[in-house]
Amino acid sequence: MPRAAVLQLFHEANAFTPTKADYDGFLRAQYVTGAAVRAEFGATSNWLGGITTALDAAGYEVSFGLCTGCLPGGTLDLASYRRLCDEILASFDAILAEGPVDLVALALHGALHVEGEPEPETRLAEAVRARIGADVPLGVTLDFHANLEPRLCEVVDIAMGGRLYPHSDTKERGARMIELLRDPAKPRSRRYRLPIMVPMSAQTSDTAPFSELVALSEDLSLRPGLSDVVMMGGFPYHDTDQVGTSVLVTGTDRAAMDQACREMAAALWSRREAALSRAPLWAEARETIFAAAARGRVVLADAGDNPGSGGVADVADIFRDLAQSGLAFAAGFLVDPEAVKAAQKIGAGNRGVISMGRLRDGSPWETEVLVERLSDLKYRNEGANLQGELLEGGDSAILRIGEAGHIILTTERIQAYDTQAFRSQGIVLEEKSIIHVKSSNHFRTSYTPLAEAGVFVVDSGGFASTDARVFPFTRRATQILPLKDLSEAEWTALIDEEIALP
Repeated sequence: MPRAAVLQLFHEANAFTPTKADYDGFLRAQYVTGAAVRAEFGATSNWLGGITTALDAAGYEVSFGLCTGCLPGGTLDLASYRRLCDEILASFDAILAEGPVDLVALALHGALHVEGEPEPETRLAEAVRARIGADVPLGVTLDFHANLEPRLCEVVDIAMGGRLYPHSDTKERGARMIELLRDPAKPRSRRYRLPIMVPMSAQTSDTAPFSELVALSEDLSLRPGLSDVVMMGGFPYHDTDQVGTSVLVTGTDRAAMDQACREMAAALWSRREAALSRAPLWAEARETIFAAAARGRVVLADAGDNPGSGGVADVADIFRDLAQSGLAFAAGFLVDPEAVKAAQKIGAGNRGVISMGRLRDGSPWETEVLVERLSDLKYRNEGANLQGELLEGGDSAILRIGEAGHIILTTERIQAYDTQAFRSQGIVLEEKSIIHVKSSNHFRTSYTPLAEAGVFVVDSGGFASTDARVFPFTRRATQILPLKDLSEAEWTALIDEEIALP
C-alpha cells in the first residue's frame, strides 16, 4: 500500500494590524497531529478534508504530522515561526522513521508574514523537500488570497489554489491536488504575478468580475498541455513586493501555460475598473441601507474591520448607529474581552451600562444593555463555506439593545461568516431587519438567502480597509494598481516580463 504524509502551517497575516500572531495563538486555534487530524478535519469541507478523502479513495496509508493554524491576524514573530517549523518537521521525521513515503501534501495559506523571514512558506517546503528528495511528489494547497512566494513553485511539484471566495471549493481543490500529484504526465505548477492589488470586497467569485474570471480559468484548464488554471485574488495587506493578484497554472506545456497567463491577464485588465472598486464608507452608505431595511431584511457586512483579513473587530460605529436606529437587528462579533468581563459582572438577566469597542474618533461606545446570555461561544459551520469546521469565540456575551437589537461580544477574534454564529446563541435572524457581520465575502454563502432587500458591504475604516492607499507600505512593488496608474502598454509589458522569467 502506498504511503502519504500530510502536514499543515496555516496563517493569513496582515502586516499593518497591531494584533500580532505568536506560538500560543496556534496552540489555541488549531494544533493537532496523528489520528486527531482525521477525527477533527477528515470529514470537513476544508483543505484537509479534501486531501484526506482523496488519499483514502486512492488507497494510501495516510500519516498525519503536525497540522497547525492560527486565526487570521498580524505578523508572526520569527521565534514562533521557527518553533512551529521545528515541530512540524519533527513530526514529519517521526513519520519517515516508520518508513519512506510516496507522496507529501503540505497545506499552506500563502499569505504568511514573518518578521525577518521573507520566504517563510518556501523555507518550510524546502525543508520537507530536503527530507524526501527530488523524486517524491510534493504538493501544497494555497488559499485563494495567497501572495505566492516567487520560488515556491520551484520547490514543489503542484501548487493548488482555491478558485472561489467564499471558499466553498477547498475540499474539491484539495482532492484535485492529490489527483495531479498522482498524474503520470507529471505536470508542474507555475506562478505569474500580476501588477494589481484587488480589494478583498471586490474579490468575491459570486459576482463579476471574479465570477467571469473563474469561468475563463475553468475553460482554459481544458486545453491541451494544461491541467489547472486559477486566478488567485491575493492578500492586499502584505508589506512585500510580492503582494497582489496572480495566475497559478499547472500543466506540461510551458507555451500553453504562458498563453493561459496572457489571456487571464487580458481578461482582468478589461475588468480592472470593477476589480479595483472599493467598498463605500459606512457614513456614505448608511442612509441607503436604513432605507432598504425599512422595505425588507438586509445583510450588512463591514469589510474594513473584518477579523478574517486582520481587522481587530472592535470598531463600533455601525453597532452604535444600529442601536440608535430603532430597527430590529443582530450584530456580531464585536471583539472586546473587557466588555465581556463587564457583562459577566452585571450578570445574565440583568441590565447595566457597558463600554464596548471603539468609535472612529477613538472613544469607546457606551450604552445600556440587557445581558441575555453568557457563554463559552462554540459552534460548527453549517453553510457551504468550510462546512463542519469548529469556531470558538471564547467567553462571550449576548446583549439586547432596546426591544429587538442583539449584539454578540466575544473574546477571541473570529469571523461570524456562518449563520450558526447567531442561531447557536438563540437569536432568530428571520425576526431582524438588519443582520450585521464583520466580514468581506465569506458571509455571502450562508447569509445571502436571508437578504430580502439586499446585501451591502461597507468599510468602517479599520485595519482591513478596502482602500490600499491608506496603508504605510515600505516594500511594495513600485508599479502596481491602484497604488500607481498603469497604461495598457505598461500593463502588457509587465506581464511579458513575468512570463519571460525562467
